[in-house]
Amino acid sequence: MSELDAVDGLATVHHPVMALRNAPMPAPVPMIDGRLRVCMMVTYDMASPGGGVKQHALHLAASLRRLGDEVMLVGPSSVPTDEPDVHSFGGIVNIPANGSDNNLGLLVSPRAIARFFREHPFDVIHIHEPLQPALSYWSVWLTRRVPHVATFHAFMEEEGWVLRWARKAWGATLFPWIQRGIAVSEPAARYASGAWSRELSIIPNGVPTDIFTPPDFHHHNRHVKLLFVGRIGDARKGARYLFEAYAGLVARRLPVSLDVVGELGHADPPPELPGLTYHGAVAFGRLHELYRACDVFVAPSTGQESFGIVLLEAMASAKPVVCSDIEGYRQVATTEGSTLVPPSDAAALEHALTRVVLTDPDLRRRHGELNRRHAEAFDYDRLAERVRHEYRLAIAACHARATRPAEVAEPARPVEAAGSED
Repeated sequence: MSELDAVDGLATVHHPVMALRNAPMPAPVPMIDGRLRVCMMVTYDMASPGGGVKQHALHLAASLRRLGDEVMLVGPSSVPTDEPDVHSFGGIVNIPANGSDNNLGLLVSPRAIARFFREHPFDVIHIHEPLQPALSYWSVWLTRRVPHVATFHAFMEEEGWVLRWARKAWGATLFPWIQRGIAVSEPAARYASGAWSRELSIIPNGVPTDIFTPPDFHHHNRHVKLLFVGRIGDARKGARYLFEAYAGLVARRLPVSLDVVGELGHADPPPELPGLTYHGAVAFGRLHELYRACDVFVAPSTGQESFGIVLLEAMASAKPVVCSDIEGYRQVATTEGSTLVPPSDAAALEHALTRVVLTDPDLRRRHGELNRRHAEAFDYDRLAERVRHEYRLAIAACHARATRPAEVAEPARPVEAAGSED
């Protein structure tokens, strides 16, 4: 376990916050041989299974390392970790929002963050979901001389004025020190623009196509295996509509079964129906095996999705997709390899699944092959080059700001001692 593990971060804040905010910041260190030292920051609990933002950061970090960069994954964790190139903080608090549980580092120790950045110099800090408190806030304020890039993942169709005001107010304290912004989709960019007023580059979520791969062979019987992946207790994932639709398929005596993968949360287990198998939350290595074993992937989300990572995983596995006709999924779905249905409509979902189940298996396989070719454009090794370009732009912008003539530079802030670290 590292010296600055989650146990240190569990301490609540007992020190004046302004002393920390104005504490001396680490100075940027020149890059070595063009390689970048990247802090890849996740604001959600890194110990929880699944999680699209966390998986995105993990795979992006792996691709950047293959490009020769040094990447450390940093974030809150409910379980201390001793994995290499990973650093965790404690202080996890669950904040339900957007129809989902959000385990955030809300009580992370600012002093632990300050000490971490003093001991680990970075060329750029990449924060995923910068508007999530409080890890992102302290990380930006304590490293204002280091370039920052932010990626916005979230999307909401409807937002109350209180949350909209809070996002703008929170962003006003952080965004002046973040040089570049990325959104994973057009819906995410539109939602982010409520708080971020500058240019946003659209760089989508990706998929590791070397992990999610087509099966080595296809069975030739008429039985069709459906697969659902998502948190059962997250209402926006639409599991209840799938269970209702699947009960209709069983009543029709169709040759079908359903594998369900995901945490229960606060929900009841899936209903006991013939052919329905609930696997719970599974390890990542097991997940891609389930994708390869299925015949059709089903994503009945009701909304609030900025992008369809699970769709990409299924498509990279060469599977046809039945999914809700929502904006985030339309960013990913193909015309021939996907069947879109109205959200929150179990009858429409049952009808669509019936048609797909009764489709000729060879046609389903061809649709899966089309999806695989489409998914290859989203491989993380391709996307990493684009993200790395954003890092370079952020570094250049930060350097230009630091070297502006004194008469136009911003007034220096007073520096106070941070006090003892004990």
